[in-house]
Amino acid sequence: MIRLLPTTVLGLLIPMAGGHATGVPPTHGVGPDELSVEHAEIVLPTSGKTQLSGYLTIWNGKGVQANVVSVESPAFVSIAIYKMVQDGGIARKRRVEGVLPIPGNAELLLRPDGVHLLLTQPKKILSSGDGVELTLVFNSGKRVAATATLLAAGTSVTDHHHGTGDGVQDTGRLRTRVH
Repeated sequence: MIRLLPTTVLGLLIPMAGGHATGVPPTHGVGPDELSVEHAEIVLPTSGKTQLSGYLTIWNGKGVQANVVSVESPAFVSIAIYKMVQDGGIARKRRVEGVLPIPGNAELLLRPDGVHLLLTQPKKILSSGDGVELTLVFNSGKRVAATATLLAAGTSVTDHHHGTGDGVQDTGRLRTRVH
């Protein structure tokens, strides 16, 4: 049964109880009780723009909340975490201050109309298809490395949902779902 909850400022969280109601186990490349990153993608900017947007899926297989405090990369001078918020009916980008919480046994999808990365001042010329190293830093001291694929401007990012396979995001509409 799927029950819709109010949209959160964190993006799309899919809590997964120990028995996972759909009967389909997570397909993460690490143990189910670990932190991992999948589908890391950075979209190159359109002509004349200098900021890049980053999207990924963070899986928290631990039974307790994990808190992202920063994202690092040797390829950029700075990386900030932003979220889209409604302000008088207008979507505005706001920087996430403090930690980015991910509940235990849940995944956080960073997407264009929710939480996402803003990467500035690339240290070298970047091209579509290149890989860029990212490291997520958690307040526990844990560091999780991932390689993000650079996508051409205007390319849709991977839309990932456990138990339903991966596809291409077509609407950009995000909801919080409970399985």
